[in-house]
Amino acid sequence: MNWTDGTNYSANVVYGDRLLDDKLGFIINATAWQRDWATDNYEPRRGNDGLGIYRLELRDYTGTRETYGLNGSLEYQLENGTLSASALYGTLIDDETHYKHRLRFDKDRAELQHIRNELITEMQGFEIAGEHDFGFDKTLSWQLATYENEFRYGDKPNSEDNSYFVARFDQKEVGYVGLEDRDTGKNYAYNQVDGGSNPWNAISNHFPSGFTLDPSKMGLSWVELYKVYVNEKDRLVANADFDWQYNNQLAVKFGAKYRDKVRKADFADEFYAWDSEQYGAAPTLADFALSDQPGRSDYLSEAKFDYRTQLSQVASTDALAQFWTQNRNKFKLDAGESALISNGGALGRNFDVEETHTSLYGMATYQASDNWEVLGGLRVTRTDTEVSGYTYLADEDKVVDTTNSNDYWSILPALHVTYRANDDTNYRLALTRTFARPDFGSLTPGATYLEQDNQLNSGNPALDPTYSNNLDLMVEHYFDRVGLVSAGVFYKDIQDPIFQATSVGNYNNKQGVTIIRPENGDSAWLAGIELAFNRDLGFISDSLSNFGVMTNATFMDSEMQIPERTEKVAIPRQTPMSFTTLRCITTTPVLQLE
Repeated sequence: MNWTDGTNYSANVVYGDRLLDDKLGFIINATAWQRDWATDNYEPRRGNDGLGIYRLELRDYTGTRETYGLNGSLEYQLENGTLSASALYGTLIDDETHYKHRLRFDKDRAELQHIRNELITEMQGFEIAGEHDFGFDKTLSWQLATYENEFRYGDKPNSEDNSYFVARFDQKEVGYVGLEDRDTGKNYAYNQVDGGSNPWNAISNHFPSGFTLDPSKMGLSWVELYKVYVNEKDRLVANADFDWQYNNQLAVKFGAKYRDKVRKADFADEFYAWDSEQYGAAPTLADFALSDQPGRSDYLSEAKFDYRTQLSQVASTDALAQFWTQNRNKFKLDAGESALISNGGALGRNFDVEETHTSLYGMATYQASDNWEVLGGLRVTRTDTEVSGYTYLADEDKVVDTTNSNDYWSILPALHVTYRANDDTNYRLALTRTFARPDFGSLTPGATYLEQDNQLNSGNPALDPTYSNNLDLMVEHYFDRVGLVSAGVFYKDIQDPIFQATSVGNYNNKQGVTIIRPENGDSAWLAGIELAFNRDLGFISDSLSNFGVMTNATFMDSEMQIPERTEKVAIPRQTPMSFTTLRCITTTPVLQLE
């Protein structure tokens, strides 16, 4: 269920003009948008047998989402060219309050989480550019730019602990009824389709008769600070291109481009427990002012089970944030439950990357005749990457700083040939070499351990880029009316494809851990056929001329060689077939004059 209420607004202002005898033009655009929102749902979590529900989560969200943006551009006309500049700024702020009742069937307790966070995404950029004509046949264009994008949490619960803030209260010894232990060592609830008693849309809370959630029995179990900060920046993007129309048949283009990128990622998941040895028993939920959670009266009213009357009253998240801030010294960090750099639990999400790209390129387009066109080009790119992070040394049980670097040249030729059989039919051939760099997230030298899944997700700073030699053949025919039909075949010879390698090993004194790490494969190939048909239906009947169909289909096959394995496999996440069909209707407005 979703709804919006409260203070909602949107505003947009645009202003532009031309000055100095129309040589200088500018435009400015500002936007503001705010919306109150709410949603509720329930989520059954399955146990280690894949069927039983070990935890039922009853979630309720309310929040305010704000978006602000400002951008502007200006252009100045020179005698033989233009100068321009543009800037942009945008931010999204999502202030969310979340109450989550978690019925832990497997642990015979009920948990009530009070969650507050302010999610902030911010982006900004600036660029200047110029275009200069030298005669009628030569043009020099250039650009300098910088961009930045950032994700962070706002000042919740305070400016020092800005995080996804969670205060959890537990009521133990619930005495759930109607659960089963199917040789898992745990009591789970099961759906009817799995031989249990719960309909899919009416999962019971399995409370015993007469049981109620009692705030006086709900002790403060944890305060969790889930901290995430990611900043990505193009510190400098610079490029220059020179175009020369040598004659009516030959056009050439040369250029250079430089990009300096940096990414910084910080993460910690900190759990704090009340220091009962020094300060006595932990507070209970009843020690705070309580009220019904927002929208409790119609919570999950579409569901076939009455959850809303079973919910506990809740405390204000502002009051809990204030309590944490005032009593922070009465809590102790539980390093065993936390994911930190110091204990090796957060290494995969704490790393910095610096990467530069330097490219030189050239291309020429030759119009051999009215029917034949040939385009050839070459791009040479240098990539320098440095990754700084942390590595856990299992033998020494310690975390050490780690820096890895990789640099390489990429030579990327391209040849495109087009034969125009007539005004309506083209045949195209393309021979190209392309590459893809590893994404930043895969380059982390550390790993993140997921205790619930006994799984270790690791990065690999030694990843090589993936190269592909490509062959494409296509024929396309344009109809007299709007539309075309095309068919093509393609083949890709791939070197060093990246895949997720899975193994089982030990980590941090834990055995049988599933370890997932990106690796380079030896080689792969991908081949396929592409078909497309776009046309209005007027060729069938004039009465159908406003109706049309757009459809395309791709059929693919692939094979990849994995190191140290004799058998070959398909490229991961590569579908053997995809297709899209759209029906369209066009209308012609009628203007009546009186």
